[in-house]
Amino acid sequence: MTSSPSSSKQTEVERITKELQAGAQHGSALELLLQRAQLYADLGNEDKAKSDISQAAALAREPDASAASVAAVEKAFRKISVSNAGGLSAVGAGKYATHTNDAIVDSVVKFVAESLSPEDSARDIAEAVGVLSGRIAQSKRGVSLLTESQLCQLVDAFHTICERVSLAKDQDELAAALAGSVRSALSQLAVPIATSDGKEADISSLVKVAAAIAETWERHQNDGHFKQQTCRLGAALYTTAAYALSTHEASQNDSVLSEVVRRSFAFCVSQLWLVGTLPVATVDEYRDVGQGILRLLTANRPLFLSLFVTCTPAIERLLTLLGQPSGSGRRSMAMLIASQLVASAKDPSNSSHLPGYEPPTARGGAPALALTKLQQCVVRVLDSWVQSTAQAERTQGLLAIAALYESGVGSDLVAELWLQSGWVGELWDQGDVDLKSTQLALLALADASSSDAAVGPRMKKAGNGLVQELVRKGSSKSATSEDRGLAELAAVVLAKWSGVASTPAAAPEHGVVEAVPTEDADPMVLADMHMQRIIDLLASSAEPDCAAVERATEALGYLCLQPKLKEHVAQNESLLKGLFSFATKSTVASLKFSVIMLVRNLTQYRVVLTEEQKRMRQLQQMGAKAQNKAASAKPVEEEDQALDAPERVSARAQLVSKAGAVSLLVSAVQPRMSPSDSVRDAVAEIAVALATTQGLRGLLVQQGGVRALLSILTSDAPKASAAPYAPQALVQSRDKHVAFALAKIAISVPPHLAFADPRELVRLLLSLLLEDTDAQALLMKFEALLALTNLASAQPGSAGDVRGYLANDLNGFAIVEMCVLSEHPLVRRAATELVCNLVYDPQVFEKYAANSDRGIPDENSRIIELPSDDEDVGAYRSQRLHLLVALADVEDVPTRSAAAGALAVLSSDPRCCRYLFLVHPRAADVLVALADDNGEVAPDFKHRVAVVWANAASCGDTRVADKLRQQGVVESLQGMANDSNMPYYAAAKSALESLSPNI
Repeated sequence: MTSSPSSSKQTEVERITKELQAGAQHGSALELLLQRAQLYADLGNEDKAKSDISQAAALAREPDASAASVAAVEKAFRKISVSNAGGLSAVGAGKYATHTNDAIVDSVVKFVAESLSPEDSARDIAEAVGVLSGRIAQSKRGVSLLTESQLCQLVDAFHTICERVSLAKDQDELAAALAGSVRSALSQLAVPIATSDGKEADISSLVKVAAAIAETWERHQNDGHFKQQTCRLGAALYTTAAYALSTHEASQNDSVLSEVVRRSFAFCVSQLWLVGTLPVATVDEYRDVGQGILRLLTANRPLFLSLFVTCTPAIERLLTLLGQPSGSGRRSMAMLIASQLVASAKDPSNSSHLPGYEPPTARGGAPALALTKLQQCVVRVLDSWVQSTAQAERTQGLLAIAALYESGVGSDLVAELWLQSGWVGELWDQGDVDLKSTQLALLALADASSSDAAVGPRMKKAGNGLVQELVRKGSSKSATSEDRGLAELAAVVLAKWSGVASTPAAAPEHGVVEAVPTEDADPMVLADMHMQRIIDLLASSAEPDCAAVERATEALGYLCLQPKLKEHVAQNESLLKGLFSFATKSTVASLKFSVIMLVRNLTQYRVVLTEEQKRMRQLQQMGAKAQNKAASAKPVEEEDQALDAPERVSARAQLVSKAGAVSLLVSAVQPRMSPSDSVRDAVAEIAVALATTQGLRGLLVQQGGVRALLSILTSDAPKASAAPYAPQALVQSRDKHVAFALAKIAISVPPHLAFADPRELVRLLLSLLLEDTDAQALLMKFEALLALTNLASAQPGSAGDVRGYLANDLNGFAIVEMCVLSEHPLVRRAATELVCNLVYDPQVFEKYAANSDRGIPDENSRIIELPSDDEDVGAYRSQRLHLLVALADVEDVPTRSAAAGALAVLSSDPRCCRYLFLVHPRAADVLVALADDNGEVAPDFKHRVAVVWANAASCGDTRVADKLRQQGVVESLQGMANDSNMPYYAAAKSALESLSPNI
């Protein structure tokens, strides 16, 4: 059965979307956007086609965009004709393609003035607007395509269409297209802030547009329909006009311009924000308003804050949007705005436009004025809502406070509420009689604030009883669906509260009777309840309730922060298998995240401490014990440490992997899931934990873990395809975790099986070698060196040989040499083993051999001062060989073995032989000591030394042979040549024949 054309086009759309989500480069992204725009146009999806063309146009306007990119966008505007699907964005080549801008603007104005039939003329005018939009997109940033008069005429035309009581679909879309064209033209007039290249003509145009907007709105100040229409269709136009003006203000010392900017910002705050966020606005229209408000905030923070924090209706509207149910698109945007407002208000300098502002002094000063005013208004509004007898208003207030904590700004804005006498107690006392919807909001607040050190304990102390009662009620046989929904969230709250310390007992307030504290719920009982809930949901014949599974998993994840519960949950194989399978197949990103966080908590190792950090911790424990604070906690702490010991964590990692955790991780970071940074970060951390267990590394490779890890690297991570350059230390913690996990895998798994191209890993691992010297960084260095040693073990000259790429193309040999000099014995050992593999590369080999036999001193001379590699002198250069001899004489046996191996390879060159036996004062003695070693690795040592002696004996310099005979080498060789079963027999026999041919 063949697929339909529309089906194949939709498939192609999905393919392009995946490529874009994977992070296409600038030029590639522009091309992909234009391709997808054409497909959307063919499928009749006008809005998405418009969006893609707009994004492509934005890319084409960037400073580094090529002329070809601009031409491609222009061509797309001329080619794509969404009107075939009934839309208005007809931008194909038509009669307007050759018209001047004046002619096009005149046509638009005439159409609007004469109110011609939309059926016949709207699409025709849309073609004109499309041509104009294409020209604007093609024009360079800072170049005004439209004159002041043309801009004002188009703005007036937009307003005229919006005046109509009821707009036909074509008229509505034409108004949006007009607003979009003007917005694009105004964007071209914006200049980078704090520059002085603004032109008087551009400023004049922007001022006139602002005046036209203000005049029209003043004329319609009592026309609610007009305001809604213009805000709905022109939010981006209005905010762009204000933003463009503000970019010129910084470079123009003009009080008149500053006043125009202030009025434009005030209009957006007091009119656009209030009207454009009314309930009648669609999600897309609300998004345009929210994005515009955020843009103005970033353009001029002091001005925006001075207007917003003094406008109580604006703050109330923001809180109203925050008070919407969780999952609302409006609520998410409001949370973003709230977080940005607080972040800006925290900076005292951003309060400079407010009356009473005093610049901060070196000694500090009062809190930021803008933040103080914002706090006062927020607290006043939310307190009145929460204390209200109207359940809808109380619910709204509780949800708004919860949203503030979810945004991370709750402690900044509403901390004063919790300090009010009896406020928390009244909150929960009233909760007993609240409607279920209000109780749900109260639980949402308890959930969101549980991690706040100041609020969590207070909420737990006051609400523990009611929350446990809600759990019991929802678990009864007579419970309604609403009761069960409350019980699920209440159980999540109890799980989070299980890690919250209770507030210390305090003297009761005068006249207040303290309630008897409710005993905390048993964490083990809570864990069993959530596990059983998940099992029951997954076993139901109907489609499992995804939201309920997510809530129970989230609660279980919090409980698994306690070591004893980690063991309990990890051993429930049926639970983990069912949950992981369900989450792997699910396309709900939030569910996957909850399950991934559960896996993370089950498999997390304790942080590696340096010796100094360990001593500091011991001192802290001793101090606490001296104050009788740690006496009762010591057995619990010791038990927790035992349960989180590496071997116990490794056992849990094996259990979750057996249950299907790896497949879950891989599915969570697929492009179709559009994984968030939080998901990617968690997956990288879990991968390190799983790869720490050697037996799981092959499983990670088999189930696609390597590809998944490479796909979540940030844009800062080094790429193998990039031009060769010296690696730099990784900046993002996620990249470090990915590199660390891949290093562990590369240690145990043959590179040709684990990696399609080992080079993509080499640069990452070299970057790990540049990490700091704390305990974790040293561990990363050590394992990265082991991985590189394995990668550099391929047959020289084979397709998988990365020695030259590692050492020469990336200049990695210099980094490896730094590690050879490390004070840490394990790092030094691993680096020496890597050098032993790298010397097979001709260029690395030459670094050791070049000039090593120059200026050989007399027999009785001591070794001379070594010149640097940069000095072009005749003296020998023996730093590297000298270091290898020193490493062959250290106490660490593996280091000696690796150094001896490198010397064995290098001794194949007569220059190195002459250096070792005619220059270095101790090389011959060190080699004899290695040959006489009787330890477990004696055969390996003897083999390496025998190779060196064989190469030296046949190097063609009789002085070297004489030196060997003087050292008693012949006797040692005779002993080695007596056993033909040993690996060193052939080399010893060859050396003996060269030194004593008569034997």
